[in-house]
Amino acid sequence: MPGDGEVVRYRSVWPLTLLALKSTAYALAFNRTPGFQTPSEFLENPSQSSRLTAPFRKHVRPKKQHEIRRLGELVKKLSDLTGCTQVVDVGSGQGHLSRFMSLGLGLKVKSIEGDQRLVERAQHLDQELLQALEKEEKRNPQVVQIGSRRSPHHVVQWVDPRTRCEELLLPLEDSPQGGARLLLTGLHACGDLSVALLRHFSCCPEVEALASVGCCYMKLSDPGGYPLSQWVATLPGYELSYRLREGACHALEEYAQRLQKAGPGLRTHCYRAALETVIRHAQPKLRRPGVQGIPRVHELKIEEYVQRGLQRVGLDPQLPLNLAALRAHQAQENRVVAFFSLALLLAPLVETLILLDRLLYLQEQGFHSELLPIFSPELSPRNLVLVATKGPLGQAFSVLESEDS
Repeated sequence: MPGDGEVVRYRSVWPLTLLALKSTAYALAFNRTPGFQTPSEFLENPSQSSRLTAPFRKHVRPKKQHEIRRLGELVKKLSDLTGCTQVVDVGSGQGHLSRFMSLGLGLKVKSIEGDQRLVERAQHLDQELLQALEKEEKRNPQVVQIGSRRSPHHVVQWVDPRTRCEELLLPLEDSPQGGARLLLTGLHACGDLSVALLRHFSCCPEVEALASVGCCYMKLSDPGGYPLSQWVATLPGYELSYRLREGACHALEEYAQRLQKAGPGLRTHCYRAALETVIRHAQPKLRRPGVQGIPRVHELKIEEYVQRGLQRVGLDPQLPLNLAALRAHQAQENRVVAFFSLALLLAPLVETLILLDRLLYLQEQGFHSELLPIFSPELSPRNLVLVATKGPLGQAFSVLESEDS
């Protein structure tokens, strides 16, 4: 394996079948390149978006700064275009998106999260931000005007994709007579939570618009979470295994950079594959165990990694190991990386099928929907937002993904 910075040169041309597979995979997958270039917001400081003021950056990682700004601005445009009076942020976590939409963009926001601890953290951050904005307003009243803006309305509530969530549909207290017109959004709503957003949009007359970014496709119910559309359900071989759906969640651009550098960190794949053989031998019924990240894998011997991995899945780390077999696995490191790379080559096709199924599910019911690449894929690999409305938007869809000046 070449060292850092070394240019990879091949002695022979790739097989035509492999070149054809690569071209076909790229041609069939949804375009993941947004209309803007690499985000200019991080040119001056890679940790701080220049498009967000300091109070909105506090406690927020660069990736999340980029996401809440881009999705928040899209939601604001969509809300204006559809006449929505209230935004419902489902699976809101610590409330970073809700906070930006309400206190940064002036939207009325209900924030729904099932974890009480995250809601309490979000409420604490709301108050902290309000205090910071009040100080900014006193120092610079011409620039910062929080005025009548208020914090998100937080609700502790699990949203079941199989049943209607009444709390999600309740208007805020100051909604106009005749009920609210709702816009549902979710930033990387996990697994079936994205499906719940689609079903509430399609079944509830109160909901006028949707802006959903999904993730964690391997957590989709089967059946129930995929397929949703009649068209995909009639395709021969439409089934997607757990492994395929899990692969569709990887960071392709980041992994391509790792391959170019060809650093020692790539051996993680080989070590993890070896650990899997040990786990299956020790506990055959233990399938797909979650192994939390083990730091500095490339500095460990393979047996050290296996021992730590066994402990993390609840098995005895002192199990007798076949060191010769582990060394034989380690000798296959390059082949494991090649196999993993081929799997990632197909990953965008899997994500495309899942998102196409959601798009068709909405279109089959007569709704207007589009998939737009909204985030920089280098920062946020799950960067396609599903936008849907109950009335036609026409060319306005293209306005939604554009960068604000």
